[in-house]
Amino acid sequence: MQWGIESLAAIAGQQSAAAVTSTVPVAAAPGAGAYDTFAAVMERELGQVNASVGAAETAMRHLASGKPVELHEVMISLERARLSVQTFVQVRNKLVESYQELLRMQL
Repeated sequence: MQWGIESLAAIAGQQSAAAVTSTVPVAAAPGAGAYDTFAAVMERELGQVNASVGAAETAMRHLASGKPVELHEVMISLERARLSVQTFVQVRNKLVESYQELLRMQL
């Protein structure tokens, strides 16, 4: 399953990825500037979620095909993927909630 910032924006009810782009301070990661765009942060995290889900799918495929894999390693990769997807979905839910709260504010 491949996700992109466009699909995240569609899930959040936005028209495009540009609608969710803003500049936010982020902890300086190695090789990154002091500020990243919100879209870049989400894209990076989404890539990590995709990587963990891909690793779990590969481990399951190897197990199903009879290749020599350790069952506990397969279960760990599945649990890691499940937790990363759940965490990402919860973060998305909080962001959508925050966005909706901002829309309800009176100026």
